[in-house]
Amino acid sequence: MRDNRGMIQIIPNPEEMEVYDKLAAEYSFGFEYNDFYQPDLLDDAGKLDKRIELYNGLQRAKGMDTLHGAFYDIVPFSWDSGIRRHSVHRMAQSVEIAARLGCRAVIFHTGLVPGLVGDRKYRSNWLSVMADTMRELLEVSGSVEIYCENMFDASPRELAELAAELQGEERFGICLDIGHMMLTTREPKPWFEALAPYIRHFHINDNHFQRDEHLALGEGNIEWDDIFRLMDQFRLWDRSILLEVKGMDKIKSSMEYLRKAGGRN
Repeated sequence: MRDNRGMIQIIPNPEEMEVYDKLAAEYSFGFEYNDFYQPDLLDDAGKLDKRIELYNGLQRAKGMDTLHGAFYDIVPFSWDSGIRRHSVHRMAQSVEIAARLGCRAVIFHTGLVPGLVGDRKYRSNWLSVMADTMRELLEVSGSVEIYCENMFDASPRELAELAAELQGEERFGICLDIGHMMLTTREPKPWFEALAPYIRHFHINDNHFQRDEHLALGEGNIEWDDIFRLMDQFRLWDRSILLEVKGMDKIKSSMEYLRKAGGRN
């Protein structure tokens, strides 16, 4: 397992694999695979095997990359037993695929419905069942780590509670998605204060505070200097960072923006 502190990651495009592989080699970038949350791919064993073979053919170093786990209609804490079983099945598929690709970690969303978080029974059930689900997956994940990511969470409270519940699990951590965070707050500092001890990975991209646009850094309204100061303050530049944008132009633009911001990492 390689040391991935401070690694920058990009999302590879399987249709232009040679180009992305070359860029990754030139800059020692990690990959975060964004193919394997698609239900049609997960349901087609032949197509799935071919995609895994494509990536394994790149001879990526073990432990260098991450994988975005299934999230469409994934509710492992559902009170409906059928929905829960299928959700856990999809999540287990994600862990298995990550292991086959030699990934360091797989990332799942919290799945929280913002309008229900105020209900004590809903929150209690989410925390209890999500913690149990994470433990179950960690037991069968081998060396693969599991990170939980904020989606439309209105505050860091639930993620912090989950991380505290699982703090004895060394292979569990938090993925803080800056774009998602800025859809629900204009005060990022409380998120860093609550989650900094648990953050293992970042997703970064820009937006205009209205929707998850996945813009290149500097193309939206996020005050990146404020975010970078918080990363300085909480000493988080040694965490891996995914430039969660698609397309070579956006990747290169975000790389340059990050470089001009001071190259703190």
